Formats: sequence, C-alpha cells, structure tokens
Amino acid sequence: MTVVYHELLPESYLLILAPGHEGRPETGLAYWLNRAQHSGKPAVWVDCGMLRSLSSEAIQLLWNTHYQLQEKHVQLVLVHVPEHVRTALLEQEQGPAPCIVPTLLDAAQQAGWGQMA
Repeated sequence: MTVVYHELLPESYLLILAPGHEGRPETGLAYWLNRAQHSGKPAVWVDCGMLRSLSSEAIQLLWNTHYQLQEKHVQLVLVHVPEHVRTALLEQEQGPAPCIVPTLLDAAQQAGWGQMA
C-alpha cells in the first residue's frame, strides 16, 4: 500500500491510498496512519478509490487505527471504498465498523461541514 497524498484539512487529516508492491510490509501505511492519529484533527479520512484489494496487514492496520481513534473520540472515515475492498475489510470486523461513505463530500457532511453556513 502506498500513500500517494496526505493533507491536513481544517477538520480532518486526509490520506489517499494506492496499490503498493505485493508482499511488501505496510510500513508506509502504518507511518501515515500514525501521523494522522497524532494530527489533533477530529477525523481521519482514508480515500480507497484507487485500490482493488487490501492486504491482511493493511486491514489490520485500519482496524487498529479505528479502535485507537475511537478511544480519542476521533472518527476514521473510509471514502470511495470499492465493494470487494469493503467486503474484505468487514469480514475482519471485530466490533463497530469505521464509517464508510461514498464521497469526500459525504465525509465532510459526516463531519458536520455541510451544516456550516
């Protein structure tokens, strides 16, 4: 898994993921998820739109991040998740799942941005 983009937004930390080299450790993903967790933002958005699959290590990292963020009252929001990636992620479900939304606009609305104005 490769993080191709990361940005600190006003109310979230955005990561955009792309497929990495198969069989390699998910150290890049772990690094950026850790950075996002410590960003102080109330939400971490992970855009999965470029992915065709998730390694078991990536799935475990996302679940672990979800639980760690919940303890801090921070929300993990997965965006543009292809159905087969969603299925693989939810097969490993060990409790309440992270929020999964179809678009970044939906993620913003989930965070309450749509209610501002």
